Amino acid sequence: MKQNDFSLIPAINDPNEKSILFNVDDKIIFDYNALLEDNKMHTSESTNNFWKYNEDKILKQLEEYIKGTYRQHYVDRTGGGTEQTLDKIKHNRREGFCAGNVTKYIDRYDTKGTPRADLFKVLHYTILLINHLNLIENK
Repeated sequence: MKQNDFSLIPAINDPNEKSILFNVDDKIIFDYNALLEDNKMHTSESTNNFWKYNEDKILKQLEEYIKGTYRQHYVDRTGGGTEQTLDKIKHNRREGFCAGNVTKYIDRYDTKGTPRADLFKVLHYTILLINHLNLIENK
């Protein structure tokens, strides 16, 4: 696996059960099947006929993915720092950085073997781009 690549890998928790784990740099971020089971326990929340296409479950998965990025490869820990890659980019270049990454990951999402991971990256960079635009608009 390429360094800093977010991907889905099959992992065996016990000999009779396979689970899908989200992995960054060979470190497990969260267990997708466990997340689905957790969502089943909260079906009363999602059976309100509001979520037609499992958006609530996907948003929860996205939240877990984003939380994982803050614990993994997006943070520069040299010298005990917690600086994100985006923090290192000049403010006037952040919009292009985020928009470029949205384009990159949407363009390749079904060609690199990690379509779900690439789509989560698209969503994350889209959120970062919206945050950047909010900061500009509120100045």
